[in-house]
Amino acid sequence: MRSMLLAALIALPAFAAGEGFKARGFILPDGAVKIDEDRYRLPAAWDETVKFYRRAYPPGKYPRKTLHSQTAVRAMHIENPSGNEWDGVNLYEAGRGEVRVYILAGKEAPAGKKQP
Repeated sequence: MRSMLLAALIALPAFAAGEGFKARGFILPDGAVKIDEDRYRLPAAWDETVKFYRRAYPPGKYPRKTLHSQTAVRAMHIENPSGNEWDGVNLYEAGRGEVRVYILAGKEAPAGKKQP
């Protein structure tokens, strides 16, 4: 029984084990660096970042779409259906392979009231 419990704990994704931090309620991995208001540079490459956010925010609950542009930049929008704290985020691969995230501010909870 203990070995099964230990195996389950080891198998937890890194974000579920408390790794990382939140900005506007949106999970950012450890190593993310704030570069401007609601903009962060992420430590991992594009593919690893996409995998991280698929686990943290499942596509069935958080709709996403690919953002298209004339350049060779890869970009994705993740929508927050509740709109609480963050309305959505744009993930994109900037020059030199840097992955960045821009958090779109959502509805703020009224002062003195709890969010549902």
